[in-house]
Amino acid sequence: MSVEDFWRPFEVEIKDFDGLLTVINQVMEKAVSKNIKFAWRGQIDASWSLHSSLYRRMNLTKGKVLTEDDIGKDERDILADLHRWGLHSSSQTGRLSILNQLAMLQHYGAPTRLIDITFNAWVGAWFAVEEKWSNGQQVHEDKDARLFAFDVTDRLINESEVYRSWEDDLSRPWKEGRDDGIDKKEWTTSVFAWKPANLDARIAAQNGGFLFGGIPASNKPDRKKFQFPKSPNYKDGWWPIEEGRKACCVAARPHVFEPAKGKGAGSGALYTFRIKADAKQDIRRRLDKLFGYRHSTIYPDFSGFSSFATPKIKSY
Repeated sequence: MSVEDFWRPFEVEIKDFDGLLTVINQVMEKAVSKNIKFAWRGQIDASWSLHSSLYRRMNLTKGKVLTEDDIGKDERDILADLHRWGLHSSSQTGRLSILNQLAMLQHYGAPTRLIDITFNAWVGAWFAVEEKWSNGQQVHEDKDARLFAFDVTDRLINESEVYRSWEDDLSRPWKEGRDDGIDKKEWTTSVFAWKPANLDARIAAQNGGFLFGGIPASNKPDRKKFQFPKSPNYKDGWWPIEEGRKACCVAARPHVFEPAKGKGAGSGALYTFRIKADAKQDIRRRLDKLFGYRHSTIYPDFSGFSSFATPKIKSY
């Protein structure tokens, strides 16, 4: 199975800015009428997996499809090293919660299980069509892009009495063996979203947040199965969980977005939209004119400047 085989049966194709406008309006109509909260993620290459940086990099390092046990061990080791470096606390902020430690690591490019999202559909679209450079050369411009929309209505920990305390927790709530932690079967069959406080200009500019959860497993706490469908037709069957992990490292089931049919999907549904490569430049231009979205406004900090201000200058 290729990653595109996984997403193709569920994706809606966007050929131009008008198509993007239509899709976002349709999703927003659903959000308003059904009182649903959506989070968005744009990826500049439609063939990429929906993977966290930790999952992607450890997958490459170990050369295998990873489980929650594998990722949990690597995550523990990274956080232990963070403590050894003394970066888990500062005189300005005091001790950082586990989620804030992971958010800081993510911000500076260290591998974590957090997946960047935005709560602004247009920012998500900008990330999908973002202009990228590598050593002075423009890259990925000839690749179709992908835009994801996640239903996070019941998954946003900020608004949950059960999970809100995770924001301030000093150890991982999902750590195996913790007496007051989340059950492993629930952790590996659920997805969570977190909108951190706007402590940094980039999070505020991007209306940013994070998606996270356990690496997908098959068994739910109620003895039902979590499975990735092969198509919208259940008769086509299900991907083996190991195959599904190759394309998606969180337990989010893809659904087709069909507003005209009025079909509903369960809480936590994942929708995917494919933006054609030849539409990227025009969409980018319009997002700049409409909202002022460009690298300097989406990444308004020194690390953003160092990455994007001089992209045409080659490096050693």
